[in-house]
Amino acid sequence: MHYFGSMTDWKISKPLHLALLASACLTLAWTWSPLFFFVLPGWLLLFQLASQKKRPLLFLYLAFALWNAATTYWIANAHPLGVIATVGINGFLMAFALWFGFRSRNMLVRLGIGSKVSWISVIASWMAFEHLHEYWGLSFPWLHLGNTFFDWPELVQWYEFVGTSGGTLWVLLVVIVFFSSAKSLVKWSVLLGPIALSLILYVLPEKTSDRYLSVAVVQPNIDAYQEKWTTPESEQVGKVARLLSESGASEIDLIVLPETFLPKARQEITLGKGVVDAQLISTINTYGKSAIFGSTTYDFQKEQTYSNRAMGDRFYTMYNTALFHSTTGEPWQIYHKGKLVVGGESMPFVKYLQPILGDWALELGGTSGTLGTSEERVVFEDKQLGLKLAPIICWENEFSGYSTDYSKKGANLLAVITNDGWWGNTDGHLQHMKFSGLRAIEHRKYVVRSANTGISTVIDSKGKPREQLHWEEEGVILDNVPLLEGQTLYVLTGNFLGPLMSMVFLLNVLVVILSRFFRIKP
Repeated sequence: MHYFGSMTDWKISKPLHLALLASACLTLAWTWSPLFFFVLPGWLLLFQLASQKKRPLLFLYLAFALWNAATTYWIANAHPLGVIATVGINGFLMAFALWFGFRSRNMLVRLGIGSKVSWISVIASWMAFEHLHEYWGLSFPWLHLGNTFFDWPELVQWYEFVGTSGGTLWVLLVVIVFFSSAKSLVKWSVLLGPIALSLILYVLPEKTSDRYLSVAVVQPNIDAYQEKWTTPESEQVGKVARLLSESGASEIDLIVLPETFLPKARQEITLGKGVVDAQLISTINTYGKSAIFGSTTYDFQKEQTYSNRAMGDRFYTMYNTALFHSTTGEPWQIYHKGKLVVGGESMPFVKYLQPILGDWALELGGTSGTLGTSEERVVFEDKQLGLKLAPIICWENEFSGYSTDYSKKGANLLAVITNDGWWGNTDGHLQHMKFSGLRAIEHRKYVVRSANTGISTVIDSKGKPREQLHWEEEGVILDNVPLLEGQTLYVLTGNFLGPLMSMVFLLNVLVVILSRFFRIKP
């Protein structure tokens, strides 16, 4: 194995030492942003570990489990089982993906495929894992390699072309060329080429717009565990009215409030008709022209589905909902959160287990049960303002490919509404906010982000946060943001790298199976 800057053999050979050092490098890269580049030596160590002959899968699991535990420990503040899942399930899947990638590469080399070409099996195996982790019942894309640069948007401006999956590919290519016997020119070109391109894109002027909106991003700072659910909604609306008044807000085009701002469940056909709803409408109309905010809602169905529950002779479905109110007098626009938090909002694979387990399958979904979702992305529109707003609810912020459909539908501004108080004052809410910057780069759109508490901010189209409200701060950010039209290459193509590498991975699996059972020889 070779490390950066020389061709000297790395003397560390014990798998335990390799695993511990690799997890330490990856943890430093994620928890102290100036050391983000440690992801590269960390993965060089993982490659060395994967190439060991003695129990590579076991020691890879140790490295990935420690990395998961050290970087996602804060999930335990919401529920201890979350950490068990990330360490047990996520750690194993990561270890298996890299182990299988090396195993299939060795098979390809024995079949006569060149050693350089055969590295595609390692890339495909890992990227297929990441692609799976965005769409299956146990989705957890937090630690995708392309997210490593969440605090360094200057280096990944080219995500507008390929998204975070392109960042994953870049890390793997850099590690491969430094791990193998590639020429120095190739090594440094692969490493520095994308950085140089990014810096050029970063210094270029931002795209301009003929239309700007005045926005008020509100952070109420209400305790997520008790106060949020026990304080009367009228008091919470009154607090927002006070904060807007103290900020000097007047004739604001868009007011942004957090996820589940209205916590009590509302039947959707009655939205806007209750006493508190009228109070909120009055507040919005007093200080602005439109608003996005979160609520818990439900509706009724005549037939049972995998996400609804029985009530007499009919069924009801609960939703984590984003709502949009405009002074134009139109009904509230509705979007149901489409990417649900595993355990808290959904039971994994409930669609398949519900026919077997019945309502018990729903109850296992966590405190709020298994929620319903919108089948497609919805763009909130105010024609008078020229606004086409993408409502991104909390956990959806982590899903790079998922959000592209908003811009495909014409969104010219992204809104992230969230409730980060579940995780406490940890790295969780900081990284969650920085991921919004990656979405801004991928879409080349501004992001207005309201957290119940955590970090509320406005992020420009190059991924840089402007004014911020930090942990346990209450207040309002007033800003003018451009409505940016058009679609980036990444929006147009979507996450094509994930499906492409998944097909290559399946082809590798087929080759391995055929080689084992039919004794294919070079």
